[in-house]
Amino acid sequence: MKIEVTKLFDICSIVLQKNGVPEEQAIIVADSIVYAHRTGKATHGATRLGIYVDKIQRGDMSANTRMDVVKDKGIVTVFDANHGFGQVAAKIAIDKAIDTSEIYGAGIAAVRHSNNFGTAAYFAQMAVDAGKIAVIYSNSAPAIAPWGGSKPLFGTNPMAYGFPTPEGIAPIILDMAVSQAARGKIRLAAKNGEKIPFGWALDPDGKPTDDPSIAILGSMIPIGEHKGSGLALIVDLLAGLLTGAGFAGSVKPLNTKNAYSNNGHLFMVIDPSFFMEQTQYDERVRYLVDQIKSEPKQGQLFLPGEHSFLNASNAFAEVDVSEKVYQEIITL
Repeated sequence: MKIEVTKLFDICSIVLQKNGVPEEQAIIVADSIVYAHRTGKATHGATRLGIYVDKIQRGDMSANTRMDVVKDKGIVTVFDANHGFGQVAAKIAIDKAIDTSEIYGAGIAAVRHSNNFGTAAYFAQMAVDAGKIAVIYSNSAPAIAPWGGSKPLFGTNPMAYGFPTPEGIAPIILDMAVSQAARGKIRLAAKNGEKIPFGWALDPDGKPTDDPSIAILGSMIPIGEHKGSGLALIVDLLAGLLTGAGFAGSVKPLNTKNAYSNNGHLFMVIDPSFFMEQTQYDERVRYLVDQIKSEPKQGQLFLPGEHSFLNASNAFAEVDVSEKVYQEIITL
């Protein structure tokens, strides 16, 4: 069903504020939820609002996200999110990295003791809007086994990369999990009573399954087999081990009861103007895009992030929300 963007934003913001989230922080989370729906990533949208509320009411997540600076030196800042909202922590961290890149040409911000931050592209877009390049890593709860093993140890561990583009060209933003599909898609399929494609996940016995409720109990299939498993390890090292957050299978799913999630995030921002003049950068990006788009093809060729950009352009006033999710947020 269709719901007005402003209505979805207002509902999410009001629900969060009624559960103790400060208004300015509720706006960040609500905006990230709307962004998820506008860009075609509903799995990271309103379906999670009830989870946030339950987590706050149980005391498993802080309604008021307090970001403490653990260390701030040169281009690097390390934050402790004190188990608050991942979206709020990520917004503060990416803003800091952007500001630092203005001075040094690059900025790095690490976050420990956080929660799932929703759509990684949302924060890559912030860097791109500031004319910066973004590199983002976040670890998550165990869903992928080390290659050759059977016990899930690494998360689907999202990563995102953002590159600003000249006017008239959609920003280049690659937002991906290291699994064949984001785990949120499986949770949403289970909630809506839908099947999932074979090749997404394995059951607890290591056999392919199309049942999302069984897949959640098993493991996700990594992209590129051993290559995807290797990438999951790298993200766990950078976003978990290095930041001081959970790692090696200790991160808890967002909906775990009586436990902190303890996600970690790492944000790296690069200012291209430190490498060359802005006009030269724009010319080189335009040339690259022209080369890609000029290849003979059947139908249109899309760059990373272009589908999401078009989806957002077409979903300016209304977005799609399933009837079940709509009833849930209205009840909230």
